[in-house]
This record gives sequence, C-alpha cells and structure tokens, in this order.
Amino acid sequence: MGTPVIVMNNTGGAVAGAEDIVIDVRNVSKRFKLYDNPVLGPLKELLYYWRADSFYREYLAVDDVSFSIKRGEIVGIIGPNGAGKTTLLKMIAGLLPVREGSISVKGKITALLALGVGVHPEFSGRENIFFNGLLLGMSAEEIRAKTESIIEFAEIGRFIDQPFRTYSSGMKARLLFSISMSIDPDVMIVDEALATGDIAFVRKCERRIRELCDSGATILFVSHNMTQINSLCDRSLLLMRGKVVSDGSPLEVFDKYRELYVQSEAERLAVKARDEKFVPTAGNGEVVLEEVTFTDKDGVASNAFYTGEAMNVVLKLKWRRPARKCHLFVGILMGSQYVGYIDGENLVTADGHASAEIHESEVITVRIDQVVMLNGVFSLWILFQDAETREVVGEYRGVGNFRIAKGHYPFDADSYFVQPVRSIEADAGLTVKPLKAFGVGDVAQ
Repeated sequence: MGTPVIVMNNTGGAVAGAEDIVIDVRNVSKRFKLYDNPVLGPLKELLYYWRADSFYREYLAVDDVSFSIKRGEIVGIIGPNGAGKTTLLKMIAGLLPVREGSISVKGKITALLALGVGVHPEFSGRENIFFNGLLLGMSAEEIRAKTESIIEFAEIGRFIDQPFRTYSSGMKARLLFSISMSIDPDVMIVDEALATGDIAFVRKCERRIRELCDSGATILFVSHNMTQINSLCDRSLLLMRGKVVSDGSPLEVFDKYRELYVQSEAERLAVKARDEKFVPTAGNGEVVLEEVTFTDKDGVASNAFYTGEAMNVVLKLKWRRPARKCHLFVGILMGSQYVGYIDGENLVTADGHASAEIHESEVITVRIDQVVMLNGVFSLWILFQDAETREVVGEYRGVGNFRIAKGHYPFDADSYFVQPVRSIEADAGLTVKPLKAFGVGDVAQ
C-alpha cells in the first residue's frame, strides 16, 4: 500500500435536503483499448486509421452501471480485483471522462484513490500539509489553523518535520488521510485507504467518517475488508465483471458475493480436475489412482461445498496385479501444507494405523456427513499401504482440488476448521433450537 492521492472537485452549489440524491449514476459504461504493443499499437492505429480496430482489443471495465446515493449515506463497494470498482470511482470523482451514460454529483468531492501522487518527497510532512491543503482549495490561513490538529490526528509526532520520502507507507497514508479529514466535503470517496495503519488509527478514521456523515456528507467506500464494510457502511454494492449484481445491506450483498464466488470457483476447479494428471509420489505402483471426484449428498458432482454440508470423495482405482488387503489414508492439504485427515471414526486405530481395509476395489467412496473445514482451496493426500507389510503400494499428493466456504456469518478471521457442538444451553429462559451446522443455528427468546 502506497500513498493515496487526494483529489477535490467542486461542482458548485450546496447539497440540498436530506432526502436529495447526491450521486446519480445512469447507464455508465467505460471501455479501454488494450494494445499488443503499448508503444507501436497506438501509432499504427493513427497511421492505418482505416483498419484501426485491428491493432487493439476492447476491454469493457464498467458495463451499464446505474445507482443513486442519498445525502448522508455510507455506501461500500465490494467485488473481486478487476471488477471495475476503481474505474467507476475515478469517473465519479471526475478523473476519467464519461463517454457512455451520465454521472451527476452535487457538491464538493474529496477522493483518496491513486498512490504516490499529490506529495513532494523532499518536502517535510508539515510542508506537504500546506501543499495538499492548497490543492484541496483551503486558504493559507485555514491550513495554518488546522495544521496542529492534522498532525495530532495523523500521529506522526516528531517526524512531521522530516522529509516525506523517509516516512513508512503507513505514516504517509495516515498523514494524507488526516489532511483529507480536515475539510468538510459533501462527498468523500475512499478506495482502500484504510488498508494501511494499525487498528487504533483505523478505528479513529471510522469515527471521523461517521462524524462526517452525521454532518451530511456522503461516503463511497471501497475495501476488501468485509468486517470494515459491515461495521462502517449502511449499504453495499457488489460489482463483478463491470456490472452491479447486488445492492442492499452489507450482509445480504456479501452473501450474494460468496454465492457467486463459490459458483465460479467450482466451475474453475471442475475444469482443472478434467485435465488433472495423477502422478504417484511414492509406492511400488500396485495401486493406481485414475480419478478423483466429489459429490454432494444427492450424488451431484461438485468441487465446492459449504461448511457443515455433506461431501463424498469418490476414488477410481486400477490394480496392476492381485494384492492383499490395503489400508487407506486420506489426508487434507492446503497448498503444500498438511492440515488434517479424514477420520470417519474408524480410519485410524489407537496405535495410529489406518484401519480402513480395501481389497481390489475399483471404486471407493468416502462419505462425510458434515465438512468441518472453513474458507480455502484444499486438495487430498491419498496413501495405500499393504495391510501386512506396511509397504506403500500407491501414494498421491495434491490431487482433487476442492473449495470450502463458510456458509454462515462471514466476517471473522479465516480458520481451517470449525468445532462441532452438540447443544448450547442457557438458564435465563432461552430456547435453543436444533443447530443447523456447528453452533450457528436459530436461537430465539
């Protein structure tokens, strides 16, 4: 994270009543030209204008987007990288021209968008406060009056008179964010600016944003931090592939985001599975793994599941020669890291030996009633051992990729698993209904 640039745009006129629309985006699209050669491509486009479109590909970054935001709202914009969030914000801030559709903004805009622009590296922090204050339209007297409060808010301390280039990325972001917070904009646009800084400073910025909204300002806020979006924003928009696909409360929108993301991950992993080559990592080759598939409780093939759902692991095998019984071990990997194993109560005995014995089976199905893993892409470690000699007759690592996503409240730190519980009991008149999945069921008074 580098330094956010602070941009201000005055469209003139005061913001009207509390129910008035401050930002109105109507049928906006934005296209960019992608050249195979960024130097010669534009030149050839000019010289050979009659076939100019043969020298570039058109990329649709924002696709027919429409929404409106009222005065005093804090609206979060979420979506994967490349969804068009920053492009849309730059058009709202007036940094990119709008050629398709229309954008109307009432009042003064302050935008924290790009990185490393709007500061002089050799100026001290104090001098950059003055420099940025002028860019924001403040008078010299106003800047002098606010300088000490800006320094205090930024928590720069004795470094304020040192060259800006000597600051850490966090110090740079804190100073510029503090400068932007020193004015009273009608509209503030924040693009990942709170990603830098410790938790105490982030909380202070959130309180300041709330104060601005209480005074009538409107905030557009982009972040990949879903906890921040949920705690700070009243409403959220989901952008995917340049389109607004969901508009509502942060929890509702993130549920949609997760659903679409898990669906796309399942499709991607399914394609990867079709091209997967099973190369043994150890063993004498008596047992050959030919195919790994995953199915849900109804037997429908899938490569993505929610925590608490049933999942079946289907292994298709080939035996090169008749063999004695073999033990089966199924481990779980996340990347190259071993994070656990499938223990169906009886795949491992007290002495640590695999107890699931197979004998020349062509298909093995491991049925899991409830997946306890949380968010992540996992793969399998399959191991076959001769039941008597313990000789490895087939071992495969990193096969069968599958995605697990937490199916309930999403705004917590990622973990690898969730602990099942049998019940939750309380003595103050609470009625605890049967839990749907691992302690996240319906609890009613």
